[in-house]
Amino acid sequence: MASTTHATMSGSLDFIWRSSYTSRVPLTYLGRDYRALPRQSQTWLVRPLIPVGGSAIIYGDPKVGKSYAALQLAVALRSGTPWFGFPVVMPVDVLYIQLDTSPELWKERLDDLAEAGVNTDDIGFADRETFDTFPFNILMPDHLAMLKRAVEERHPAVVIIDTIREVHRGDENDSTDMQSVIASLVAATMPATLIIISHARKPAAEVGASLINDMRGSSYVVGRMDAILRFTNHTLHYTGRSVEEGKIKLKRLENGFWAPMADEVDSHIMSIIADPAFVALSGRARARALAQKLGKTEAACRSLLRRYESPVHAEVVQAIAPLDHQG
Repeated sequence: MASTTHATMSGSLDFIWRSSYTSRVPLTYLGRDYRALPRQSQTWLVRPLIPVGGSAIIYGDPKVGKSYAALQLAVALRSGTPWFGFPVVMPVDVLYIQLDTSPELWKERLDDLAEAGVNTDDIGFADRETFDTFPFNILMPDHLAMLKRAVEERHPAVVIIDTIREVHRGDENDSTDMQSVIASLVAATMPATLIIISHARKPAAEVGASLINDMRGSSYVVGRMDAILRFTNHTLHYTGRSVEEGKIKLKRLENGFWAPMADEVDSHIMSIIADPAFVALSGRARARALAQKLGKTEAACRSLLRRYESPVHAEVVQAIAPLDHQG
């Protein structure tokens, strides 16, 4: 009797659900139908760091060169050329919102880059003077509407915000405030990819950096990002939802931009991996052999192998040699 009652009730409930919702656009899908939904023709803008429609944060110590790195990313995205060896899948339109540096100094920086042969003419720019609003506060409805209008003027695939501290008046250490800030920025810039510039919590040495914990303010922000990129004086540290944590040694060029540089450790490990005797090994034997040569644990070497044998790392290594001769 109990099972009959249950079946009758289930049938009634099923009828109620279907009769109430069949005329509406579905909010949920079975896996096979979900995978068939319309999607972008490309998954990545910068493979495998920054996805189409995703988010990323670039941060570092004051005056380390974060804005130059972000501007270099904007140039790479607009031209479809690699960024520190990471492939840019296709050229896209970029809008750079500069609220941190003096507009006059920023224009002078762009002039200097133009003289050095760097083309920023097709990148969209805005600053506190073009917005005619200071201080800007994304948590105010009229300021959010202003940013949204700026985005609608350009229809960019990417919006860069420099810096996050200059777009709100909330408490940067409060996760609730920062959740509102990020949600408002996403609402104003969607469906574009959002890239945010921020500051490190404190000056740090080249070793021992923590990508998650060293950014100033609430950890909610870094936790929300698809990619985290930290610049120190000589290194780009990176991680993301689809790439393990890694680093690339860098040097500054005369024009302020950065370039990857050859790394002895990189070269040594790559030479070991390319050795025919090593190639013939399989499974745990590979990690064990690498551990013996490097004096590291097997666990550490398994992680190294995953990173060094990934297609992305190979592309980065191939890009280092020609770039290392620039400057």
